[in-house]
Amino acid sequence: MAKIDKKVGELERLGPEKREVLVLGVEALGFDELPLEKKVLAYYLYRAAIAGDSIMYMQSHRDALEIKQLLEAVVTHSNGLPDRVRTAIHNHLKLIWIHHGQYHHYNHTKFVPIDLTIDDLREAVRIAVNNGAAIKTRPGENVTEKLDRLERSIFDSDFEPIQTNQSEGEDIVATSAVNFWDPDVTNADLEKLPPEWRSKLNVRFSKKDGKIIPEEYRIGGLYGRELETVSHFLRLALPYTESPEQKAAIESLLEYYLTGDENLFREHSIHWLKSDTEIDFLNGFIEQYKDPRGIIGNFEANVSFVSESTLLNRLAENAQYFEKRMPWPDRYKRERIPKPVANVVNVIIETGDAGPVSPAAYNLPNYNDIRRDYGSKNVVLLNIENTRSQKIFEQSVNEFFLPEYRENVLRYGNTTARPLEVYMHEIIGHGSGRPDPSIKSDPRTVLGRAYSALEECRADLVALYHISDPKLAESGAFKKAEQRNVVETLYITYLQGWLSRYDRLQDLEVREAHNIGSQVILMYLVENGGDPNKDYGVDVIEKDGDYFIKIRDFEKAREGCGHLLGTLQVIKSTGDQEAAYRLFDRFGTKVNPKWKSNITARKEKLNLPKMKAFVFPHLKPVIENGEIADVEIHHDENLTAQMLRFSRLQHETDIEAD
Repeated sequence: MAKIDKKVGELERLGPEKREVLVLGVEALGFDELPLEKKVLAYYLYRAAIAGDSIMYMQSHRDALEIKQLLEAVVTHSNGLPDRVRTAIHNHLKLIWIHHGQYHHYNHTKFVPIDLTIDDLREAVRIAVNNGAAIKTRPGENVTEKLDRLERSIFDSDFEPIQTNQSEGEDIVATSAVNFWDPDVTNADLEKLPPEWRSKLNVRFSKKDGKIIPEEYRIGGLYGRELETVSHFLRLALPYTESPEQKAAIESLLEYYLTGDENLFREHSIHWLKSDTEIDFLNGFIEQYKDPRGIIGNFEANVSFVSESTLLNRLAENAQYFEKRMPWPDRYKRERIPKPVANVVNVIIETGDAGPVSPAAYNLPNYNDIRRDYGSKNVVLLNIENTRSQKIFEQSVNEFFLPEYRENVLRYGNTTARPLEVYMHEIIGHGSGRPDPSIKSDPRTVLGRAYSALEECRADLVALYHISDPKLAESGAFKKAEQRNVVETLYITYLQGWLSRYDRLQDLEVREAHNIGSQVILMYLVENGGDPNKDYGVDVIEKDGDYFIKIRDFEKAREGCGHLLGTLQVIKSTGDQEAAYRLFDRFGTKVNPKWKSNITARKEKLNLPKMKAFVFPHLKPVIENGEIADVEIHHDENLTAQMLRFSRLQHETDIEAD
């Protein structure tokens, strides 16, 4: 048999000038060595993840899933279509797959097709139908009327241009196109609802005859068909669970999907964080970044298996040590932190809001009282972090960093500083601090639109503030003699790294929570916290017409990070919404147009992609006598093959259909 090359590493580049997205194939080394029962568990959880992927399209925008399905039908029935049109439709479809709709994952702004007109699409649909494509339409609607209805969502960049709008002074509900509510729902409408609905994780709000009607995500309710298929595979996974806690986590998740009762998801979250197993998973409505209010959860799922986690566990063992040294008042420090579960894992699959665009790590659950009472689970995605282009990294360092920083960045940036930033952010940062006893509500609901960005900013600052602590060298994170180099590398890669990502922004406004947090840190240090009597040692300088970060004094930069970190914790602990809005609106939402223009031009000159997306391994069950005798892992798909397979399997429950 001829050898099939693994599709890992760089697979393709997408977008104008091939600069929009770098698509990488992820390898999951070690899966083959797992025992059969763990492979089977992973496979059923893998299929549960695929089954829920369409939910994220439906949450993204009311037309997003229809657009995806329409373009898939054209691409798979394109015989006789002109090459130019076929290529334009296929390229746009790839971006729709990556972003789960027509809005950018990071900046929440709309994108439209390149080199494609509505007339091109109409002709392509006609040809696809003649080739046997089944185009779904609404009752009483024909294909022409469907295209008329979808035209503005696909082609008009001025129609519902922002998916998640958090701009100061605007109605953030009415101006956000995310499909968490009908288009005519306003923030005032939601404010009239009882608190239990306003703060609910798994709900959409429709409006009929002027009345707001909550629709729960559950079987028999909204997304019921998808959740039925998810639940089918979760039930198949139950006999293979590795611990009573993992089994209880799946059982409570099944009840949650059946009833929509969020208390059951809270139960699931407690069992999940207590289950320290080799095969792990996420499945549910979890992160809340696309809700401008920071409340409704996006569907996401993943499956992973544990890799080497020694350093993470050492950091977790010292969570209380770092808590005592936080730069905020003692009354907001946690008196006892149970050792967090901390794992480095290899990801097998990520869907929904978790993939193809992937985080580097996660710290869950998001419920603050569960973190306080039970702790949290911290997971670093090793193969995601290690799947990169070394050539692009070296190009970026040489272009965007001042010469005095380059040697250390090349030596420590990806191997030490970046991993430690992720580890400290997740393990120490998110789990730290406690609310003032007088605050009875969850800070998420009290702080409103600022909460998600505040929490990501706060966790980043924990990493920056504590990276110079001697405990890290004692824990084996690096040699003591290297600590200063690592500290300086982390500060410069964090600040310059964010500045050099300005080209991701559609305009001059920062909208995504992680990015807002990074912008706050950069501008707070550069502007000395708005205090003319302070100096935090960081400048943006111009050299030969280009802009760079210059850190004059790393100790002063750490002082600035400590002051901002303490301020954010007090805001969070006291629920000071006004102070949060004031700080984030001042430092976190707008970028300097000269800096952005310069960064964009330099990226274009080097033809560097703006972001990464991933193609995950393909799990294939080996069936003997109707049972799974083995699960093979393959790396045989590109983005198109994987996404079309996901669509084919969306509601499929037969394992032999895979």
